[in-house]
Amino acid sequence: MEDRASGRPMSDKNEHVDGRPPASAANTKPVAGKEKRRLMVTQLLRSPVLNPAGDEVGRLEDLIVKLDGGGYPPVTGIKVRVGRSEVFVSSKNLEKLAPGEVRLKTQTLDTGAFQRRPGEVLVAADVLGRHLMDMARGRIVRAHDLVLSPDEDGWRLTGVDRSPRAMLRRLVPRKGRPDLRRHAVLDWKDVQPFVAHVPTAKLLMPLQRLRRLHPAQIADLVEGASHEEGEEILDAVESDAELTADVFEELDTEHQVEFLRSMSNEEASKVLERMAPDDAADLLGELDQERRKPVFDLMSPTAQHKLRKLLQYHPSTAGGMMSPDYVWVTRGATAAMALEAVRVDDKAPHQLLNTVFVTEEDGKLLGSVSTADLLRTDGARKVEELELVSCRVTTGADVTDVTLTMADYNLIALAVTDAAGNLLGAVTADDVIEAIVPEEWRARLEASTGV
Repeated sequence: MEDRASGRPMSDKNEHVDGRPPASAANTKPVAGKEKRRLMVTQLLRSPVLNPAGDEVGRLEDLIVKLDGGGYPPVTGIKVRVGRSEVFVSSKNLEKLAPGEVRLKTQTLDTGAFQRRPGEVLVAADVLGRHLMDMARGRIVRAHDLVLSPDEDGWRLTGVDRSPRAMLRRLVPRKGRPDLRRHAVLDWKDVQPFVAHVPTAKLLMPLQRLRRLHPAQIADLVEGASHEEGEEILDAVESDAELTADVFEELDTEHQVEFLRSMSNEEASKVLERMAPDDAADLLGELDQERRKPVFDLMSPTAQHKLRKLLQYHPSTAGGMMSPDYVWVTRGATAAMALEAVRVDDKAPHQLLNTVFVTEEDGKLLGSVSTADLLRTDGARKVEELELVSCRVTTGADVTDVTLTMADYNLIALAVTDAAGNLLGAVTADDVIEAIVPEEWRARLEASTGV
């Protein structure tokens, strides 16, 4: 560790505010005492900093916390404006933090220039007024104010106030600020700050936290964030190729194209390969014409074959909406064999694992049967002996035909055939919903407001 002013090494003892290892942040519970109560960061900014004699030595410019320990980050010190200089005061030298007043234990200050240490974040400069991710609700919020709570070792960052009332507290003079006693805050453990803009922080967006969200929720976060923030999220999931593809499938077209444009052709081809073929075909068609062939040529032969079949159909037809990956068996297979086909399939979308299609040996469709019906029947029964759903649409059917057919037969998946009745693919209910939902419904307000 280095001295902030000189860069010289310091002893390990000085790394912690009181010479002892701090309590585990994950297990620390903020406590309220008679002399200490929670504070809002906006109550402290620009407050006079007083020495033990009560003389003003400067003004509080910011508070420093460490975010790399998880849980509630401890306040490790403050940044004080002294004349034209900015100096650091360790939290071990703080006697009192109160609205409009900061009192020190020490009579003198080290006037060396303030320097960040690795992992440190300035609360006002790096977090206050910026976007955060509400990981409990999968939405973007804005930190209009931040909550500090006392514990046995000092102060910790424990919450975020996203309310308009908090925004007023930032904008109006201290005496005119709204009451602080009645407002709800988000628990800090439920939020994740964006950190790419923090110099020397060396903090990464935690992939494990993002994995707890559904890909659609991660997509909501990306869409509600700025481009730079969205890139930070996508960079975090990049090491999980399957999750990256799932998130891309959930993004609206505008954001899909926006982020693909910032990728190399190799990166774009890998994302498209992992996506469902029908979604990949749609997205490939949205790329600039000069990039389509180079990206397409970098994909595997199998992926290219699937996309060529889909790209010959208009996106709004059954042929353009269908997935070429589905579970199927031929006449003569047993119910047990059909269930085994579901179990071992590793290509069909999850939505298509609810349905098994039955064909003749030459590929002509006989019908379909639900996985639930297969589970309920004798495993030795032949699939053609079951009550098969024989409805289908051809590749040229429009969205209305597909929707009405699926609604009439209460289907989760619908077979798509050519004019001769050969099975080519299947359209799923989520494809239909996506096609018929009005554009104005797609904006998920809570995720994108940032309020």
